Amino acid sequence: MIKYNVNNEIVRHFDSDAPVEIPETYREQPFRAMWVSNVVNIDLPVITGDGLAYKAEITKLLDTCDAYNINAIFFQVRTTNDAFYQSKLNPISRFLTGEEGKEPPFDVLAHVIGEAKRRDIEVHAWCNPYRISADGKLSQEEYLATCDPLNFAKRHPDAIVKDDKGKLILNPARSDVKQFIIDSMVELAENYDIAGIHFDDYFYPYGSLDETQNDRAEYDQYKHPDETLDDFRRRQVTDVIAGVHKAVKNVDPKLRFGISPFGIWKTKASDPRGANVDPRCGETYFNQYADSYLWVKEGYMDYVVPQVYWHFNHHLAPFADLCDWWDDLIAGTGVDLYIGHGAYRLGSDGDWTNPDEITDQVKYANQKPNVKGNVFFTYHTFIDDNQVAEGMRRLKRLLAKD
Repeated sequence: MIKYNVNNEIVRHFDSDAPVEIPETYREQPFRAMWVSNVVNIDLPVITGDGLAYKAEITKLLDTCDAYNINAIFFQVRTTNDAFYQSKLNPISRFLTGEEGKEPPFDVLAHVIGEAKRRDIEVHAWCNPYRISADGKLSQEEYLATCDPLNFAKRHPDAIVKDDKGKLILNPARSDVKQFIIDSMVELAENYDIAGIHFDDYFYPYGSLDETQNDRAEYDQYKHPDETLDDFRRRQVTDVIAGVHKAVKNVDPKLRFGISPFGIWKTKASDPRGANVDPRCGETYFNQYADSYLWVKEGYMDYVVPQVYWHFNHHLAPFADLCDWWDDLIAGTGVDLYIGHGAYRLGSDGDWTNPDEITDQVKYANQKPNVKGNVFFTYHTFIDDNQVAEGMRRLKRLLAKD
């Protein structure tokens, strides 16, 4: 079935006359998941009182998974250098109890895991490795004053760097930061019966680092001969990825480590191995110093969930061409590929106003030989009664085979 845009024009592959074709039938793949976003309470509220209302929210979440035939969740447990679980290394999150370090009435992650297991739903602990603050509204001193004494950044303020908007992150180039991240993941793996550990797309910030509070001192001290700053930064991030993968496998070889990078590694214009998209596109290799191509080829992760958050008719980064690129990359590597879908964009503008956009994406992706599943951002999109609703109803019919 040839794909048409909202203006009833044939959608073609980028810089090509070849039309995009959508299979008539849906090919179910084994992994069907959603992200559950806890940073700034995107998907779940602050826990209050005895926590019964929060438990009801978890039940609603898992009921929604059942209704959509979702069999895995990426539950965000590390939002801003904190924890949605019991930890000796990280304080309880402000987005869980309203105040960093304040204890909840029960172990939230243990509860989520227990309830999910009863429904045969996998729980992957979604962690942001570096982020300290969610915005740059407060100065570093003001923000750290709101942090619990256990917070690594409060204990080691010299390990903080800032982006150009004042947001705070842990310095990826410091060895103590790398070890702290690895230790935090090991603690999770040892103490909770999770199916996996999951990193999102935030490595070095999407913006640039601050002109004065950055990683240049570490670069000057630890760079390899003739190593550029960009290559140095990529090496720091890769050190953490490889280190986490090795460490969690030492705890449990069956535990899976996965990453959801920005959907474009490089464009074909900057590297012949890159994706068939417009040269103006952002590239995670250069912008976040995330070499997802290398991580796949070296087997530093068990699965990858590229965030392919563009529609088929996007003028710079069309969905089909990026899906094709990731499918080709994965071939023969042993790394599982799940496509990340921007369901939250349904109904917003352009071809996202087509309520079949996400269902068509799923059909297209799942015909590919190396695609083993789909992940949707984010949970509240499944329950919102607004512009996303019709598209999500159609997704439900597709996934649940109603």
